[in-house]
Amino acid sequence: MGVEGLAIEWIVNKLKKGGKAFVVVPDGIFNRLNDNKLRKFILDECFLNGITSLPINTFFTTPKKTYILAITKKDNKQQKQTNPVFTYLVSDIGETLDVYRFNTGKSDLEKAKDLFKMFDGNEKIFEKHNNDPRCKIWQIDEFINNINNNWTVDRWWTKEEKIELLMEEQEETLNLEEFLQKVRDTKAKMNEIEENILEITK
Repeated sequence: MGVEGLAIEWIVNKLKKGGKAFVVVPDGIFNRLNDNKLRKFILDECFLNGITSLPINTFFTTPKKTYILAITKKDNKQQKQTNPVFTYLVSDIGETLDVYRFNTGKSDLEKAKDLFKMFDGNEKIFEKHNNDPRCKIWQIDEFINNINNNWTVDRWWTKEEKIELLMEEQEETLNLEEFLQKVRDTKAKMNEIEENILEITK
């Protein structure tokens, strides 16, 4: 187990019974097959309340995929979780994801926070009335069954759903004639650029 896994174990072990934690974790913990024991440890020791997917470069010095893991320490290991799990896809964190960090004027994080509070207040009612396409509620069995696979919840949205959320681009399918026309248009544009450059250098 790596340093990241040891950190998660330390946090879980330090939590008091009934204590809650929101932990930013790298994707490896949810992704790596050899971290299946760590995922089982989390489920054995805690109730899994939610996982929020953050975009790459959310943290300026950490250019990798991260998640917010929400857990509650069990009173004892024999307790079985029956409550569902909140998941959310964040694309916009309120600032650009480049070196400049300009304010974007919107934030999926704020919406995720508000929805999680509502979910935490009454999971069953929230599950019935949730209509945010960035938010999905999963039964705990989904995570139990995927201990040996992955908990990278952003993969659990379909490609079509991600296109609707503007998280992926629609693939363009061209027939042969359309492709050839694209090539001709590109060639014509390149010739125009070349002529402009030659004109400038005269």
